[in-house]
Amino acid sequence: MNILIASGFDDDEKFEDMLFARVFRNDGHKVTIVDNEYDERLDDLNDLFIQRNTWMAALELNSVDRAHYDCRKRVVRKDLPRINFDGKFDGTDKMYLVNLFKEGESVIPSVDNLEDIEKLGNPEKYMLKLKDSFSGIGQSVVTKEELKEKFNSLYIIQPYLKFHSEVQFYYVNNKFEYALEFVPGKLPVCPLPIMYHYTEEELKIANKMASLNGNFYGIQRIDFIKMEDGRLLLAEIEDTAPYLDLLNIDEKTRNQFLQDYKEMVYEYCRNKGLM
Repeated sequence: MNILIASGFDDDEKFEDMLFARVFRNDGHKVTIVDNEYDERLDDLNDLFIQRNTWMAALELNSVDRAHYDCRKRVVRKDLPRINFDGKFDGTDKMYLVNLFKEGESVIPSVDNLEDIEKLGNPEKYMLKLKDSFSGIGQSVVTKEELKEKFNSLYIIQPYLKFHSEVQFYYVNNKFEYALEFVPGKLPVCPLPIMYHYTEEELKIANKMASLNGNFYGIQRIDFIKMEDGRLLLAEIEDTAPYLDLLNIDEKTRNQFLQDYKEMVYEYCRNKGLM
């Protein structure tokens, strides 16, 4: 097969791309890694399309052009064989957080109108988050007075919460692989993760969130904040191009993840008659 991986090009992303490419090249497949704004003519030269680290493109999600996003929409429109192009949540519409909150799930309290802000308690500040965005692009911290001035239908509203850490559960399709915890430090940089020793109840919650994508082929990362009292609250379901921190997990876990990923891709290809 000829496999195209649409991705980004910073150093860590290159490392992850190379790991994914290697597992397929070792089986005799040709793999091309390209930027997410690749030439459409490549669509006719490849058999399978994989979306990986394209999350940096979120910086332009609200631009008029959206050239980077057309790649994703084009692959779906043409119904080309694809992995991680059909997520329902990440960068699509944060209304799922509002709906899960209404249903009483373990999620950061979220509403989509000013009339419901009393349901968020009485926080000192609020978070305004764009519905059509991810990776924190376009979000802001506001007071109640500023909220009334800045809110419009493009946003959801959440309370500004203090929390102990961020916890992320990683999945191939709906199969759980590993969990990492990020404890904020004093420096304004992303903290390095540590392996997270989850409870059975925490994994049950994460599994339930991962199952929301239904019959989905790709990687999911279920992101929570961990409150000081130990509760996990869902922050986001990353199902488009989740970064995996493969540099920061042990070799055995990494190899198992890549093996499960390869088997998932091959299962998809067999179902599509590509193998």
